[in-house]
Amino acid sequence: MLRSSLSVLVASVLLLLSPGAGSASAVGARIVVGYTEQGFASAGELEAQLDAGLVARIEPLRADVLRLDSGDPTITLELLRADPRVRYAELDGIVHALRVPNDEYLPTQWSVTKTRASQAWDLSVGSSQVVVAVLDTGIDPAHADLQGKLVEGYDYVNNDQDPSDDNGHGTAVAGIVAANSDNRIGIAGYCWSCRLMPVKVLGANGTGFASGLAQGIVWATDHGARVLNLSLGGPVEDATLAAATQYAWLHGVLVVAAAGNEGSLTLDYPAALPNVLSVAASDQNDRLYSFSNSGARVAAPGENSTTARGGGYVSFLGTSSATPVVSGIAALAFSLVPGATPAQVERALETTAVSIPGVVAGRVDAYGTLHALAPDLATPALPAPAAEPGQQSGVEQNAGSAVKRRTKVVRGRLRPRTTAKVVFTSGAGRLQATVKTRSARRATIRLRLITAGRVVASARGKGGVTLRAAARQRMYRLVVSTNSPRSLAYVLTISYPSANA
Repeated sequence: MLRSSLSVLVASVLLLLSPGAGSASAVGARIVVGYTEQGFASAGELEAQLDAGLVARIEPLRADVLRLDSGDPTITLELLRADPRVRYAELDGIVHALRVPNDEYLPTQWSVTKTRASQAWDLSVGSSQVVVAVLDTGIDPAHADLQGKLVEGYDYVNNDQDPSDDNGHGTAVAGIVAANSDNRIGIAGYCWSCRLMPVKVLGANGTGFASGLAQGIVWATDHGARVLNLSLGGPVEDATLAAATQYAWLHGVLVVAAAGNEGSLTLDYPAALPNVLSVAASDQNDRLYSFSNSGARVAAPGENSTTARGGGYVSFLGTSSATPVVSGIAALAFSLVPGATPAQVERALETTAVSIPGVVAGRVDAYGTLHALAPDLATPALPAPAAEPGQQSGVEQNAGSAVKRRTKVVRGRLRPRTTAKVVFTSGAGRLQATVKTRSARRATIRLRLITAGRVVASARGKGGVTLRAAARQRMYRLVVSTNSPRSLAYVLTISYPSANA
């Protein structure tokens, strides 16, 4: 391991949308206007009347970025917001990077052990068909540990096709996701064979516009990325960014974003948005760092040795560092199961996460994620569970082993605003529960696995759902619920290791 002479980076990206970031009296102010479907067709006419120059057009979001060279932006915003052709109008936010140095930290890769990445690599080391877009300061294309990893990218800071890194933050993020591995140099990325898409939305000084970030999300989505890594965030919601993340989600792309480094109980945006997987930073003892915002859906190790701009290596600390750990694991999951949806990968990440304080699901587990998404590739396939005639439960034995499994079948009717509960004692091993309903295919069915008063796994689906989890030898409660306004007939099948095996 080469040690950097640079200061240890404690980094996140802060998205600021404040009056100071875009002063209402500033000449050359930029605003972003989101139009209705009909209004977008006549946007040019309206913008000409306002004497506004068109900077960029984000067609999938029906949004224009405008520059006002004269007049008061506040008055222009009021006029736009009053126009029926306009959905929203707002000042274009400023994006900048915030770094907090920590010179004492030495490069290590303890996160690989903590997340069981080595075991996950026995199942998959990634696929060159899976692309992770790094929306950041760009990526250093000359770094030896990133050679052969980059696909075509774009620079929304200078509006050209050269997304090289002139800051360092993006190169550090990229190495965690997919640095070349097993090559006798440097560090191991989480997804060895995955490709990286550099989308530059922050400049050399770590600043850029929020509209550029939205453009980058749309561009990466349209150019084949499966995962978008957003090691950035801020305290104010932005309508254009919200629309961009929704666009990515609807096109089958998983968006992963940093929770923020303010030590707050509130998530930064865009991590707080519903279509984004939020990531907090955890330490070697599975506790959130004091700087990490809490309330994220998952946590990941926040200290990672990684690639540095100019060819070296640095230790990278922060939620910006934790986020690419999750993006790399998600890329492994898409590599192992190419047909998986973002929702399925999110569910695998969350249901197998190790429970820790401060986050909803827990700290991610690379091997657990892949195992949950493709259990038959990780363990021998089990015979289909079948109860003995006239009974609600039975016992089966896995061929070639002494592991006995029990099967419990429960039939009933699920009524509105009520839950069905089943209590059982499991042994250690793989647990699977499936609910099927006979009607109301559009109704959402939810399964929650509870032990010692806390939810350890959950899943939901339309008309039915399957939950898979790693069980310990203890008592569990399985809770079934629905949002259906009428009662549903259901069949619940649970397969789990026998407690006295």
